[in-house]
Amino acid sequence: MTWNEIVITNSIWLPIIYYIVSIIVGILLFVGKYYVHRRANFTVFMLYGLVVIFCGGGQLALFRFGGDFARDILRVNLDVYSYDSIFYGSYLFALVYALATPIRFK
Repeated sequence: MTWNEIVITNSIWLPIIYYIVSIIVGILLFVGKYYVHRRANFTVFMLYGLVVIFCGGGQLALFRFGGDFARDILRVNLDVYSYDSIFYGSYLFALVYALATPIRFK
């Protein structure tokens, strides 16, 4: 068996890029939560809550509908079901994003 006979069907870069983008979005959501708790008025508080719900809902939709959601809505060719790390990671990120929901109003 030589290296020419080995076929790799799934690339490792797709989950890495997914996790990097999701972690960056999560960090931005927590920074936004800090800003909303410290300085925001009621309108910003409500709008930011909707943004967090939208981001978490996107992750849950990626978990539930998989590649169809990514292809039709996000316009990304992402086969979620062939990567278990993306499939279960989207559920984990949805739960973590829910923690970024603002709870205190100044």
